[in-house]
Amino acid sequence: MSFALNKEGHMKVLVIGDPLLSSERLEAAVKKILGDVEVARVDWKPASDEEFWFLRSEVEKKGPSAGKPPVEIFDHVGDVDIIITHHTPINAEIVTAAKKCRIIGACRAGVENVDVAAASKQGIAVFHTMGRNAHAVSDYTIGLMLAEMRNIGRAHAELKQGHWKKQYSNAAFVGDMLEKKIGLVGFGYIGHLVAKKLKGFDVEILVYDPYANAADVEASGARLVPLEELCAEADFISMHARLSEATQGLLGEKEFARMKPTAYVINTARAGLIDEQALIKALHDKKIGGAAIDVFWTEPPPADHPFMTLENVTITPHLAGSTRDAFNRTPYLLLEEIKSTISGSAPRWVVNADAVSTDFSGLK
Repeated sequence: MSFALNKEGHMKVLVIGDPLLSSERLEAAVKKILGDVEVARVDWKPASDEEFWFLRSEVEKKGPSAGKPPVEIFDHVGDVDIIITHHTPINAEIVTAAKKCRIIGACRAGVENVDVAAASKQGIAVFHTMGRNAHAVSDYTIGLMLAEMRNIGRAHAELKQGHWKKQYSNAAFVGDMLEKKIGLVGFGYIGHLVAKKLKGFDVEILVYDPYANAADVEASGARLVPLEELCAEADFISMHARLSEATQGLLGEKEFARMKPTAYVINTARAGLIDEQALIKALHDKKIGGAAIDVFWTEPPPADHPFMTLENVTITPHLAGSTRDAFNRTPYLLLEEIKSTISGSAPRWVVNADAVSTDFSGLK
């Protein structure tokens, strides 16, 4: 395969920014890590923040064909070696037009916004960014556990309204973290960090992850258990799995029926891991103690969503991974990995490494 080199023999890189991570920041990272390369910049600019979040949610659920990427991409994509993006949908049409491209890099752990099948067919390696906001999400997860159990958000809202309210829906069982059982569904990098950060609370940690190594789980001070046991025993059930056909609706009516009436469900991962209607019913009927939800089946959720009136749920607008530190760090992590792989290191973050060549010697 030939490479798209400019007249000086340098790589060409297309960076595609969005409202969360601009092309200007992506370009700065590219030039710092890859050096003297030619950079073309495009930004995905939906009409409003609301449209951006809606389209982002649609892409997460339905794939890159559901988005509306900027047409300006086609002014550049046919003559580049590398594409670096964040949330912008890279659909099959864009991939097909990227005739000389060898690498697509996504500044996120998930690659739902990239048509990986089309990229594989064209021999393009798709990189993702592992652990890019893991500290942010793990911090936030523990924050939501405390907020829901101790009614922090509700107490704040009541006091802002002039109400000195000290009793809430969990008044009969509001507790401490000490000696609670924490169930982690999924034990990847974020799950590991949550377990590590919870150690100081003196809790017992249960893990459900069919792909986890029992020795690794035990070394982290946790215990590997079936999902049924985790649901029955845990005081907190926190979601940290990736969304796939196998994990869609992982928590449903059957799982909620097994939970303690004092259990709290925490989701900072993907909304689709939980059956929405089953969760709403469990909360409405007080079958569980409460929930703290940062991700939604439609984003933003409609104004009449049941969560808006249920008294035993804490909701936040998909903020868990959204720290400036995480956003600023991400492109540098990704580009360091791409640079390392181009230099001959074994690919670690190529999601389709089994389908494409990762010999990038021509890009050096």
